[in-house]
Amino acid sequence: METLVVGAGMAGLATAAELGRRGRGSVAVLEAGPDRGRTHIHSEYSPSEALQLWLRPKTDPDFCRPYQTADGAYRDLAGLRRRVGGRSLYWGGVLLPIERWALSEHWPEAVVTELTKTWDGGPSLYQRVVDDVVGWGAEPPGAPGLTVGALEFDRTPHATRTEAAGGWSAFSPLAWWDDDGDPRVRRVPILAGHDVLGVRVEHGRATGVVVRTEDSELLELRANRVVLAAGTVMNSRLAIQALTASDAATPRDLPGLVDKISQGFTVSLPDAERLPDAIRAAAHEGHVYHRTGTASTRSNQFVRFTEGANGTVNLDSWTMGEQRRGPHSQVRCDGPGEWPWRTTVHAPLEAADEAVLATQQHLLGELWAEITRLLGVPAVPLRFSPRHGSPDLADRLTAVRRPTPLTYSFPLGSEQHEAGTLAFGEVLDEDHQFTAVRGLYACGPSVMPRTGAANPSMTTLALSKRLGAILAG
Repeated sequence: METLVVGAGMAGLATAAELGRRGRGSVAVLEAGPDRGRTHIHSEYSPSEALQLWLRPKTDPDFCRPYQTADGAYRDLAGLRRRVGGRSLYWGGVLLPIERWALSEHWPEAVVTELTKTWDGGPSLYQRVVDDVVGWGAEPPGAPGLTVGALEFDRTPHATRTEAAGGWSAFSPLAWWDDDGDPRVRRVPILAGHDVLGVRVEHGRATGVVVRTEDSELLELRANRVVLAAGTVMNSRLAIQALTASDAATPRDLPGLVDKISQGFTVSLPDAERLPDAIRAAAHEGHVYHRTGTASTRSNQFVRFTEGANGTVNLDSWTMGEQRRGPHSQVRCDGPGEWPWRTTVHAPLEAADEAVLATQQHLLGELWAEITRLLGVPAVPLRFSPRHGSPDLADRLTAVRRPTPLTYSFPLGSEQHEAGTLAFGEVLDEDHQFTAVRGLYACGPSVMPRTGAANPSMTTLALSKRLGAILAG
């Protein structure tokens, strides 16, 4: 085998698809979980059932948390969706690039140029992703924004479409394996029920993987190249084992683990007739809008108006901000011993993140003040818990909207945007290859040296396309 890709989620599938398109060498994708089809949960289930799978993940048979946590983070909602398609069959489709202020720090200049300006003799990688999802059926970006008092919001681009059979779905690279997809991609096999326990390393080079099948059979699969695309925490565990196999003195931890910092509030707005026509129209349509974060706020702010009961309008607003990489937030393994090594996540907020928490609360309060002014009611300040990470997050997000705002914050790991442990320029070179283990590559958010405020999916798709082209070359 020329290339083995570990993980059939968004990153692994997009990398394998690009290899398939370019027709270079034999490729296979290995996925620990089963193949339960290619239908997005918001098309397969009712809205309430899909929400239950997200907020009560233990009700999902494909939810898995194959690691321990040393503190209150990375619990509850945090974990994997171990099935073919992975989280690409669960995500909401927000399609935002990493902001220029974040890309300007620590990212290799060549990678930034390819993401934002030009790649492979044509449009940028970000533009290629937009072209892919619009060709699949998503609405092109650039729809009109929304004004809320003195605040201007842009319409948030989404890689989503309405399905004829009901519900909606977000783009998944699995679409390229559909019967009407690219025949070159369809020839790339996806092997479900193949749990990769570790990467074989000989003389400082990856030579294949050790796999446990769904029948508990142990197999050794040989390959010239191995791509880690199993999610940040699992990529980290496989990387630590491989790095230690190459050099026994290698530390058993990888620092720099980050998730997104997220806070928000929900409220029901009575007397909706006092709201401007544009806001009431936005409530009828139910679209999401956002304000792009700056280098000082490090946070995007989202807002969505929906129609409530008895003529009310519901308002949901949330912020998503950048957790900065630091030495104390890490993935640690207990080894040596049999694979897989026991894995523990340590995820405290650093001092630099406290300012983001305060800024997010200011942004949310600023919106709430504009809403109360439009309604002509007193602006009661929003009240946030001093403890970050609402332990009753699921209850708060599903509570009946009331005239008094209900605030919340996501514990680290709950956004499932883990990133940062295998960053370009530190663990990897610019071609996604480990500097200490040749023939071993990584993709997905784990390779991002700084994540900015944006959701990582657009960048994940872009970088995976890039890696597939590199491997094909």
